[in-house]
Amino acid sequence: FLQLGRYGCFSEQTYRNLFEHETFDWFAFNGSVISKHLTGKRKAIAIDPSYIPKSGKKTPWIGYFWSGCAGEYKRGLEIMGIGIIDIDNHECMTLGSIQTPDCKTLDNMDKNLVDWYSCYLISRKDKL
Repeated sequence: FLQLGRYGCFSEQTYRNLFEHETFDWFAFNGSVISKHLTGKRKAIAIDPSYIPKSGKKTPWIGYFWSGCAGEYKRGLEIMGIGIIDIDNHECMTLGSIQTPDCKTLDNMDKNLVDWYSCYLISRKDKL
């Protein structure tokens, strides 16, 4: 929303208020932007689970996740970013992201991280 406020016609807060209670298909929106800007013929899908530091006890799905930068498990959140790579033009844009559940939630779902990642990608296969 900060970027929309910077380059759009309205303030950041206006965009936040408009999207607060609405369901918005970010995959479709980002896909339309990607189709206009990534013009190469060869494309690939990339995923990148990323650690986000976060403290607190009431944050949903807070847990211990691998931080590649630190080279260890750290307490916080994880998101799995999905990007589209334009191989011909050496560019990549984000298509979407989703928060990864903590270990306890995954155990309750009888899944591990690989199961979670693959199930999410399979659920989005038509849009990918």
